[in-house]
Formats: sequence, C-alpha cells, structure tokens
Amino acid sequence: MYRLFLLLLIALCGCTVLKNGTSYFGEDRIFGKHFNKTFKTEYREVGYRESAVELGIAIKPHKDGRIKGIRIKNPTKGYMRLSIWDADTRELIQTMNVNISDTINYNLFVCQIPITANKTYTISINVFKYYYYNLPFNPLPLHSSDVSLLYSVYEETPYQRFPSQNVASVYHGVIDIDAEFKIQ
Repeated sequence: MYRLFLLLLIALCGCTVLKNGTSYFGEDRIFGKHFNKTFKTEYREVGYRESAVELGIAIKPHKDGRIKGIRIKNPTKGYMRLSIWDADTRELIQTMNVNISDTINYNLFVCQIPITANKTYTISINVFKYYYYNLPFNPLPLHSSDVSLLYSVYEETPYQRFPSQNVASVYHGVIDIDAEFKIQ
C-alpha cells in the first residue's frame, strides 16, 4: 500500500524521489517561457575579421539541485562547445560538444550537473552567429522561486574562456535550462 501511494505521489506531483530519500521537483524551460511570448528573437553574425564570441547566461539557484538539461536555440547547424562555469571562482565545471540540429527551435542536451544554492553559474557557447533578445524596458535579473537569471555574459574570443563581460539589457545566446531542486 505504501509503495502504491508513493508511486501515485510521484506521478501526480512530477517530482523525483531518489534512493537516499532526497526529493526533487523539476521545471523545464525556466526562462524561455517568459521571453518567447514577449520579445522578438534577434539575430547577429560577427563581422569579417571579428573574433568568435563566448556568450551565455549567469544563473543563481536559491535551492540545491541539478541542471538536468540545457536548451540552446542557435542559427548554426553542427557541433559547438558548451561550457558550464563556476562564476564565483571562474573555474570550468564541465564542457560538452553539442550538435545543433534545429536552427529554429530549442535543441535539448540532457545532463546531470549539481548546483548549490546561492552560488553563481555561467552557461556559455562559443559561436560566430547567435540569437538574442533585446530587453530595453525589462532588464535582467529575472527571478523565479528556485533560480534567478542574473545577467547575460560575453567575451570576444575564439577560445574557451570565461565570459567576464555582463549586460542586463540583452539576453545573449537564447540558452535555457531544465532543472530540479531539492524539496526542503
């Protein structure tokens, strides 16, 4: 009876219960839901003799959890480097080579990246072409109950380097996350 109740609870609530008893509640496309309906998607291609750009977003979770997926909308088909950084120390946490197969919609890349409450993370891609949203009247940060999108980041470089420049009036790279947070 207890197992049946537990299975029903998981099915109805959409949360994951791990073997060690930690429960997670997940949310998909945390930031994209806000921007896709409100702002026009813009496009930029770096000019001749310009360097590629390492760009993306900085996030700060309010609870411990994990990133279970990263969604990227990019106008270039093919493989690109996706980097996840500890923005507080500027250390690289993980690199993934991801394949962009759809240039119109989001591409989902499944991962399991643990995140700690009140720590800042940067998720970036290195590209020559990218989408972005102008946010002239609604600048970042964007807050949800579990995580905040602090600002957009960028750095002109063809190499993998921490994107140290930030801006609140542009959402660079159109990167979104699927995340799960511990139920406390």
